[in-house]
Amino acid sequence: MNRHPALNLRDRVIDHIGEQSPHWLQNAIDLALITAQRRTDILNMRFDGVREGFLYVVQQKTAKASDAAWIRFKVTEELQAVISRCRDDIVSPYLIHRRPDRKKQKQAQTKDHWTQVEERYLTRAFKEAREAAGCYKGWKEEEMPGFHEVRALSLHLYQKAGKDGQKIAGHASETMTKNYQKDHADIVWSEAIPDLNISEITG
Repeated sequence: MNRHPALNLRDRVIDHIGEQSPHWLQNAIDLALITAQRRTDILNMRFDGVREGFLYVVQQKTAKASDAAWIRFKVTEELQAVISRCRDDIVSPYLIHRRPDRKKQKQAQTKDHWTQVEERYLTRAFKEAREAAGCYKGWKEEEMPGFHEVRALSLHLYQKAGKDGQKIAGHASETMTKNYQKDHADIVWSEAIPDLNISEITG
């Protein structure tokens, strides 16, 4: 049996994990599939980052070490559909948000906003949905895919569709090398077109 986590995640997203996920987690999965971004960057996406037809993202992991940290995603029909689903009756600056079961003072102090989803919570919620789906029986814990595998699946699907997954992921590009010689206001944004048809994956 092929147990490559990213490739084996596809059918599970279609039929199982998505069905077991709360609405906010479904949105996080869809954003990861379309934009191929890391967990941190998915959770940091904001509604006010959507302007002039683009979703602006600064990759946290690479902002100080890479010349491809600044990406603006064209708001394609596919991306707009997910952004629209992220709007609900909870007022939040973040695309991915939730109403916590209870507010804890200590947790509130570590968040920019009380609706913000923490990385550890996302990881745990994805694991719970995966286990509830019961589609990895007989697998070892280290063989089971985590949320980060959604990004790997996205890149695989972009490549399979003949699209530029490297630019979507924010890998180094020559056009970005001048960013470190400029002020922040003069940052050159790398443009990506997130047009993966995830309806074929998520139903």
